[in-house]
Order: sequence, then C-alpha cells, then structure tokens
Amino acid sequence: MSKKITFDYWKHLYADRVASMYSSEIRDLLSLSARPDIISFAGGNPEVRSLNFQKLEKYAKRALRIDGDTSLQYGSSEGYYPFKTRLIEVMKLEDIHVDEEDIVVTTGGQQALDLLAKIFINTGDHIIVEAPSYAGAINSFKSYQPNIIGVPVDEHGIKVDLVEEKLKVLSKQKIQVKFIYLVPNFSNPSGVTLSLERRKKILKLAKQYNTVIIEDNPYGLLRYQGKSIPCIKTLDVKQDDMHVIYMSTMSKLLAPGFRIGWIVAPHLIIQKLNLGVQAADLCTSSFAQRIAYEYFSDPGWVDNIKTFISIYSQRRDTMLNTLSETLPAGCSWSKPEGGFFIWLTLPSYLNAKELLADAIRANVAYVPGSGFYADGRGQNEIRLAFCSERPENIEKGIKILARIIRDKIKLYKSFQ
Repeated sequence: MSKKITFDYWKHLYADRVASMYSSEIRDLLSLSARPDIISFAGGNPEVRSLNFQKLEKYAKRALRIDGDTSLQYGSSEGYYPFKTRLIEVMKLEDIHVDEEDIVVTTGGQQALDLLAKIFINTGDHIIVEAPSYAGAINSFKSYQPNIIGVPVDEHGIKVDLVEEKLKVLSKQKIQVKFIYLVPNFSNPSGVTLSLERRKKILKLAKQYNTVIIEDNPYGLLRYQGKSIPCIKTLDVKQDDMHVIYMSTMSKLLAPGFRIGWIVAPHLIIQKLNLGVQAADLCTSSFAQRIAYEYFSDPGWVDNIKTFISIYSQRRDTMLNTLSETLPAGCSWSKPEGGFFIWLTLPSYLNAKELLADAIRANVAYVPGSGFYADGRGQNEIRLAFCSERPENIEKGIKILARIIRDKIKLYKSFQ
C-alpha cells in the first residue's frame, strides 16, 4: 500500500496558478461509479456500446492500408484537412456554414476550453458563465485565475437581463469582459436550452460591449423533442463583425475515446489557437482524425445519431417519469428536450454532498451541484446523468435516491 504524503516538499516551487487548480468532482466519482454494483448517474458517458465495432475496425484498417505512413505521423496543428471537410458537413446539419480555414481540431473539447482560456484570460480578468455551468470549463478557466461571474439560469437558459446588468456595471468601471461562456443546447449540467429570443439578445450584447461568446455545443444533434433552435453561431452572420467562437466535440457524435474536438473562430483567433496547439501537444492525433474521417464519410453515421436519440430519449423519459412518481414535495427538476442531464433541486435545508454518502452506501452515485458553480453555491442541487444506465437501473436508482431524500426530509422535520 502506498504511503500517503501529508507534507508537500515541493510547495515552494509551484507556480501561483496551482492554487487555482481543482480536481473535478465528476472525475473523482468516475472510479467509484465504475464499480459494477453502482448505479451511476454521475458521469455523462456516451452509449458507445451501440456503435458498430466491426465498422470501426474496418475504418482503422483502411486508414492504415491507404496512408498508414501519414496516419501514424505528426500532423498539421490545424487538423487533418480532409477531416475538416467532414466537420463542415456535420455543422451544416445545424445550419452552420464555415470554411476549412475557420476550424482548428483539438484533443477533445477540454483542450479547446483550455486553449481558449489561455489566449484570452489574464490573471484578474472578468468572464461570464452560466450558473450552474459545465464543471470542466470552470476548472479550466480557474487555472488562469480570472474573476468568474456566474449568472443564474431558469427554464429558458441564462438570464440575459442579468447578463446585461453585469455588463453595464463593469463597463462603467472600465472593466472589459473577456468572454461569455455558454452551453445553449441542453446545457451541461442544467439540461435547459437557451431560448431564441435570449440568443439574439445575448449576441446583441456581445457586439454592444465588444466581447465574444464561446458557444459550446456538444449535444446539439441529440434533440429528443421540440423544435430545433438556431445556434448562436448561425445568427452571427456579419463577416467583419463576428462575436461567436463555436466549439464542439466528437465525444457525443462518435466516442470520447477518440479525443477529438474542434473550434470555429475568425482567422486571427485561429492563428493564436494554432500557436496554443503547437505549445500544448503539437497536433491532435493524426490516426484518430483519419479514422473519424472514414466514419463521417460513411453516410450511415447519421443513422447512428438516430440510434443514440432513441436510446437516450427512452432513458430520459424513464428518469423523468420515475422522478415524478417518487420524489416528495419540495423537490423540482429540469425537463430537458435533449442532451444527457437533469438538474435536481432539493429543499434548501438539504445538502447534496451529505446525501451522497447515503446514496453510495445504497449503491447509487450522482454529482453534487456545488461543483458546477464557481463560488460553491448549489449545496442543495444535484446533476443526474441519464445517458449511461439502462432504463431498469434508472428506475431502480431513482427510487433508492427518492427514499433517501424522503428519509432526510422526515428527519429534518422531526427536529422542527
């Protein structure tokens, strides 16, 4: 057994930014939730079991057979050009029209976030995010030591009127907001979707206050009901006055193991991002991009998205129905039209982290809400991922969680 280190002998050598680097509660829970006896609502793990592994094997063999010497070599920092032509076709499904030169391919969406933080954030800068917001983004941004302003969301997404108030106050103080980070479609973690009216308004605000919007859209094609809403990038059409940086990932369209993401931005920003890629890892895996190129060259990939939608929508419906049938009064939750997540709000006197210990003892895992706020709010909130577990396990797990919540409410009221 390894000995636990209680004194850090190298503390005097670390950079100041290390104090701003935090472990993700989601990542910390993944090893636990991987136990076969645990029903996990913690990680947003895509349903890779539904992929055709024989086809993927064929794509890999084809990549090696046709151009193995380049597939296994260093590649361009901007990304494999033929693969970028396929990304253009993927984005057209959401009415986003760009050129290959507008795209830089990254090692997953997480590297995209880190690169954007690296080129925009100085220590003490101000940025705006949703509250709650994607924990991976918060942790990435925090390592560059900005002032993170969390603006609350409701069932229609981030409260744009509050964003406007923040921008007005900061502008009067001569403070420039570097960017506004949003997951507008079926947000991680809240599951809510930003309304069209608010998309138009926040884009107008970005132009008015001369900032940019980072639109993170990993779930946009995973809609299970309702009418699609144009991406903010789609609305940002004036070529000489663009204020939206768009990013997405292959993790939900193919599989996270490929570690492929991408960013769409104006050319001058792409140049800076390429420098960041060169400093970080030289280039995204040529082999992974080559296989992904083969995958998206096969028209059957669109059928895979339909399969994903069928699987995830059934799981979402099971979770929503079971929540409605079993949770006590005083609890509320989001009703996502797509994506992976439901946001559960408990009575204010309950603590989600304390409940987690009881849940794990009963073989159920989730992520407490505080990890999705830059300031630690969300003590009585929970992110539930419905994407990974089969419907029978979802029903069983939610019933267990509901029993624990009812018991805690009963205990609290017994002392009142």
